[in-house]
Amino acid sequence: MAFDIREEDEHFEEFDEYDDVKEPSPPRFYRRRKFWICCIPTTIITTVVAVILALYVIMPKIAQGLMNKASINLSQIDITAPTATSMDIVMKGEMQNTGPFHADITFPGTVYVSWNGIELGTTEIPGTSKAAGGRGDLDLKSSFTVTNATAFTEFSSYMLNAESFVWHLEGKLNVKALGHTVKNLDLKKDITVSAFHGLSGVTIKKFALPGDDPAGRGISIEIDTEVTNPSAIQMYMGSLTLAISYKDTLMGYVTSSELTMVRGAQTLSMKGYLVPQTTPEGLAITSEMMSRYIANVMTETIATGFEVKPDGVNSVEWLSAAVKNLKLTVPLQSPQPLQLIKALNLGALGLVFTPDTAYQPTTTSTGVVANYALPDGFGFGIQFTQVANSFTLSRNEVPIANINSSYNPSTSDMNAGTLTFNLLATPLVVPDASQQPFQEFNRDLTVGANLGFNVVGFASVYANTSIGTVNLVNIPFNASTELSGLQSLANPAPAITELQVVSGTPTDLTMAITVVIVNPSSISLSAGDIVLDLMYKGVRLGTVTMPNLSIVPGDNTVLASSTIDPAASPEGLELLTLYTSGAGATVSIKGTPTSTNVESLSLAFGALDISSQMPGLQSKLLAGASLVVLDTTLVDGLAQTIVKVNNPFVPPMSILSIDSTITYNGASLGTVVSTFSTPPVIPGTGQGDITASLAMNTNPEDLIKLIRAQAEKNGLDLTAFDGLLAIKNGGNPDPSIFDGFNVADFVIKAMAGLSVDITMTTTVKVGDYQVTMPYTQTGVATATDQTILKLIPIVGTPIAQLLVERSKLAFDSIKILSPAETSFQTDIVGAITETGPLDAEIVFPNPVTISFNGKPIGTMMMPTVKAVANKGAELNLAGVPFTVTDLAAFTDFNIFALNNEKFEWTIATTGLIVNAMGASMPGVSMTKTVTLDGFNKLANLELTSYIITDVDDGGMHLVISASLANPSTIGMTIPVSNFNTQSHGLILGPAVATGLTLVPHGTSTFALNATIAPNSSPMIGPILTGIFQNAIGGVPTPLEAQGVGAPGVSWLDKAIQSLLLHTNLPPLPVPPIESVNIDAMSMDFACETCVWAPTAISTITAKTNLPFAKGAPIEQLSQSVDILDKNGQVVGRLETPLAPATAIGNTVTTTTPAAPLQIASGSHDIYSAFIGDLNLADTYELGLRGTTTSVLNLGVLGMIKVQGIKLDVKSSIQGLQGLKNIKLISIA
Repeated sequence: MAFDIREEDEHFEEFDEYDDVKEPSPPRFYRRRKFWICCIPTTIITTVVAVILALYVIMPKIAQGLMNKASINLSQIDITAPTATSMDIVMKGEMQNTGPFHADITFPGTVYVSWNGIELGTTEIPGTSKAAGGRGDLDLKSSFTVTNATAFTEFSSYMLNAESFVWHLEGKLNVKALGHTVKNLDLKKDITVSAFHGLSGVTIKKFALPGDDPAGRGISIEIDTEVTNPSAIQMYMGSLTLAISYKDTLMGYVTSSELTMVRGAQTLSMKGYLVPQTTPEGLAITSEMMSRYIANVMTETIATGFEVKPDGVNSVEWLSAAVKNLKLTVPLQSPQPLQLIKALNLGALGLVFTPDTAYQPTTTSTGVVANYALPDGFGFGIQFTQVANSFTLSRNEVPIANINSSYNPSTSDMNAGTLTFNLLATPLVVPDASQQPFQEFNRDLTVGANLGFNVVGFASVYANTSIGTVNLVNIPFNASTELSGLQSLANPAPAITELQVVSGTPTDLTMAITVVIVNPSSISLSAGDIVLDLMYKGVRLGTVTMPNLSIVPGDNTVLASSTIDPAASPEGLELLTLYTSGAGATVSIKGTPTSTNVESLSLAFGALDISSQMPGLQSKLLAGASLVVLDTTLVDGLAQTIVKVNNPFVPPMSILSIDSTITYNGASLGTVVSTFSTPPVIPGTGQGDITASLAMNTNPEDLIKLIRAQAEKNGLDLTAFDGLLAIKNGGNPDPSIFDGFNVADFVIKAMAGLSVDITMTTTVKVGDYQVTMPYTQTGVATATDQTILKLIPIVGTPIAQLLVERSKLAFDSIKILSPAETSFQTDIVGAITETGPLDAEIVFPNPVTISFNGKPIGTMMMPTVKAVANKGAELNLAGVPFTVTDLAAFTDFNIFALNNEKFEWTIATTGLIVNAMGASMPGVSMTKTVTLDGFNKLANLELTSYIITDVDDGGMHLVISASLANPSTIGMTIPVSNFNTQSHGLILGPAVATGLTLVPHGTSTFALNATIAPNSSPMIGPILTGIFQNAIGGVPTPLEAQGVGAPGVSWLDKAIQSLLLHTNLPPLPVPPIESVNIDAMSMDFACETCVWAPTAISTITAKTNLPFAKGAPIEQLSQSVDILDKNGQVVGRLETPLAPATAIGNTVTTTTPAAPLQIASGSHDIYSAFIGDLNLADTYELGLRGTTTSVLNLGVLGMIKVQGIKLDVKSSIQGLQGLKNIKLISIA
């Protein structure tokens, strides 16, 4: 806005015609052509004169007049770089009423600026301003010098608060117009300039508290305020700081930096801080201001200038003083109503109902969370420490209940934007008109998953900030929220963790129930006593009472009680059976209208229908069992079982009867059926034992399945056990699989951890409540002890029987020791072969019966036999007793065996015990047919030598050495056996064998004492001659021995009597003449015929080898021998007749009669050499070869002539030694 100051100058009235607008008029005279033609010369002259006058006389006057009359309007005054003494100034505007001429205006000197008659300062205005057509634009740039700081300070304060001010300018100016410059015209002008007018009408466009002041001075503040500057002045203020106050209380400071106060409207961005309040009054006023802002209530604050620093550092006194007088009224109001609370979560809501407070339950809540958001731009630290609420719960715009709470402690999380507090005990007040909606609200909250509703009201808080603790009140909120419903307390279903029968009456059972009710909501509820119906399969069985029910969010362990009569319905009995068997069942707990005495909850609990899994007994009724196999079990099938019974109930439990079946993997192991005359009583919540007979299933196949399944379950190596089963099925597995296998140990380990299934019907009495119920329990731990091994025979004996039946029995020898009439001992050598792949020990508890031809002949007590897998048992038994059970049959057997090549025995016994792999398997029977070698008439009897011990009146006595090869399996030592020797059917005499030992399949030697009796046969002489002839001739003599008997043992006596032995009396084993010594020999060469047949007489001594113990009874000898030289060449033959002989011991001496030594024609040279050597030799060795004849004197048996006794010996004779030893005795 520009203000004109017009001064009328009466000296220049002649220019007024230019100021007025004339109305059009008819053309004047001087516009006529005639006038101009006449006036042209006059005009030129006049003009020249006028110009001169105008330039030098009129022009200054006109210029001054115009300047005086002209007005200056400043539309823009820009002040920059203000200091205490100066500033830069730019003035723009226009000059008006400057006259019709084009003019250039300059200001050659100092211009003085005053206000209210007081000089403020000076300025020099450079440059030229132009005017034309009565106006001109001003665009002046200069510096302003403050000459009176006090006045300028006063002026500045006025300027900021006034609507306008008047500056008075004085100075000089020059005007150049019409080519002529008029200098030093006076400038005296009052200029009216629009002022700041207190910057009224300030509005806040942005109000932000972005954070806490980094310097710790309080809360940072940012304000965008719209300021309208009505002044023409635009001033650079630099840093402008305002102090903000409310109700005379300083709130803080804001600063606008690099501020230029422009003309017109502008937005100032100011930053600063709210200062901490240290007094209760200051905090209360600050709290009120903030509360009003949040509530969208307009609040008038005051902004007062505090300081200004144009350079941002130093203040300018005149400007600061002026600013401090600036007082702005600033209305503070949020742009729109604020809803700081965005959502409300009522947290863990607790409701405590009693019949008397059905519609005014005590309400608490922990963890109430209000989600808040500070207004945009608000980010200062704030911690809410207390909160109070007053709100109404409504649903579908229908009020339900009211809550008015006092201040409660709270916490907050700015990052999360949450305010958390606990609602202390506060009544939830239900108006009368809202009781029915409240019941429906409770019902929906109880059965539903989520229940939405509205919360409308106000909140008040205490909050800690960096400026102090503020109390923000009546913060409005209207939030939709929801509560998670209880979902009928069935999601998840309540878990009955413990169910205990605590009493039994004649009519019902009472159970104490511990149930875990999961409250899926955040609501805690106390509802008093609740009574619900217990349902199973749609049938009401009884009631469930939850006294003083109080639940909290999450798991709630509730102690309840239930009363039922299970025997009253099939469903009840089924439920009890499932419970006791541990299976559990699904039951339902159903509410009724009378389930609670709290009226406001009747709809809620009446709508309950909860399914729950009633658990079975955790401890089974049968804690375990033990099995004792009795010694009689394999006879009558009855074992003993001791069952340990758990009584899970508080009252004692009496067992009246049991009818049960025990199974394993579906196969029956036995049954227990018992009615107790004196029922066992199991103490309450205790254990007791029941002892009963178990009728066992002794089927081998079932036992095999049991043992194998158990072994497999226990991780045992089944190779050996399966090998046994293979044997049972006819196989013959590799024996190595049984190495180290102990079947007893295997069974013990296999049966460890035995679990059986028991199905029974039992009648019990729990307390006074009697019920008969079926019961099944699987996996009943059943202990076994060493007695379980008594069952092994059930499985093992058939295998052992099979192995025994497959085995083969053979006897290599049976030696009868000291044969007696009815019993004796035996040494047995033999083998049991093909016994199978097991090492076994075979025990013979019972006698082994030996039968021949179908008749038992005796028994043997066999010792224990050990068999090696797939090899069998080597029998080498000593002293085995044998008892003759049928003497006649045994006698027949012996007669048969003695006279036949083979015979068969049937060996049979029962009650064998086979010990194998650590187990004993009794009851095995054995029947074996054994083929044995018979004596075959002892056909291999060989007489090896004999000696004639004596010849007396009884005859010739011989001791015959015999060798007997016994072909039989049986051997024995016969004390005395009598025979009659025979030759060609003629009895020679008796023969006795003492201690005759028959070695089974072996050869034995013995001495046979025989006698050839003189009266035994008239042919005894020829027989004897034949015997001796054969003996010396190397020819065996056939003999027979007829058994006469074996005295003392009848069966042996008869057997010997049946025996006829055939043998041969052997020839002499050595030459009968061992050596011949020529004691003396004379030869006659002088006779006429003696040249090649000299007569020889010799005395010889012969050593004989004849079988006479006392010397050969030789009485005569003759010879027919060849004389051999030293080279073994025949020299000649000498034959002499019988001559007497003298026998001493085994030597015999005789002198042969004279007889020629016949020299063969081809031996003359040999003979000559022989004689020559004989003449020269000291001793000459020669040979004798030929035969002799002897006459034996056998006493009563007569003289026996034995011819052809072979002679072939070396002998020696003293030589003539060359006749060198001839001594002259005499000369006649």
